[in-house]
Amino acid sequence: MAENIPTRAESFAAEDGSSAPAGASARRDRALSHRLRTPERGKRHILTNTIRHVVNDEGLDLAAGLAFYALLSIAPAALALVSVLGVLGEAKSTTEAVLALVSDLSSEVAEAIRPIVTDLVSTPAAGFTLVVSLIVAIWSSSKYVGAFGRAANKAYSVQESRPLWKLKPTILLITLGLLLLMVGLGLLLVVSGPIAEYIGKLVDLGPVAVMIWSIARWPVVIVFVMLVIAILYYATPNVTKSRFRWSSLGALIALIALALVSVGFVIYINNFDNYNATYGAIGGVIVGFVWLWMVNLALIFGVELDAEIERSQPSD
Repeated sequence: MAENIPTRAESFAAEDGSSAPAGASARRDRALSHRLRTPERGKRHILTNTIRHVVNDEGLDLAAGLAFYALLSIAPAALALVSVLGVLGEAKSTTEAVLALVSDLSSEVAEAIRPIVTDLVSTPAAGFTLVVSLIVAIWSSSKYVGAFGRAANKAYSVQESRPLWKLKPTILLITLGLLLLMVGLGLLLVVSGPIAEYIGKLVDLGPVAVMIWSIARWPVVIVFVMLVIAILYYATPNVTKSRFRWSSLGALIALIALALVSVGFVIYINNFDNYNATYGAIGGVIVGFVWLWMVNLALIFGVELDAEIERSQPSD
């Protein structure tokens, strides 16, 4: 028997009692939109259908829109992150940790964003600036979360029927959670480095401990990214799932695709092209936007795959 996953609209209707028979509230977690169930099919059929749905749902255009919203939210989110860490006295250390992380992938990209990050760090962190940066970060980042929810609804072939008073707080709550994850990752990168160095001195490993941490921090980053993807896939579409899942096949494929896209793109810009020579001062922005587009295309493919897997499950 396949696990049923009701749409959020059905759950809301059951709670309201306006379009459900008596006892529907107790059964709403077992309801399921008929559109999400089709006969069981092979893996190849699922893959080809996923690709077809990505094309039919205009996945390339959706990824471009998501990349635009992501680009708009990066600066406010970074300012909020630096402001919060500045209050904790860790803004400069976080900056160096982030730049070191980026430098491991591409020294050119790290040098290109260094002035921007440095300007963010020099911005006063307390009081009015902190409050404004947090508000702007949550608002701008919520636009991305909302856009991703609309893309996920297309993947699941459902309409957005949640009332505005319920949808907007949900989006803001998801956004706040994602920003808190960013702050947590920043603190982890800052605190763990000195701890690794201190432990290395205690056990007489010296620079070896720092080198080990420089490798081990990547799995930590992957865990945080996986959690972000899991939250987006679980909370944004208008379907109700019985429980939060740390990972799904679509999320894993999206994570792998994201990693391959990032590494491949870095190799390309480091060895085969010079965006600064071609586009001048805006080269870095163009590089970042193209990367964001490919990353969001991977995320869309992942959520389409999860939706297609749901459609392929046998009905109860």
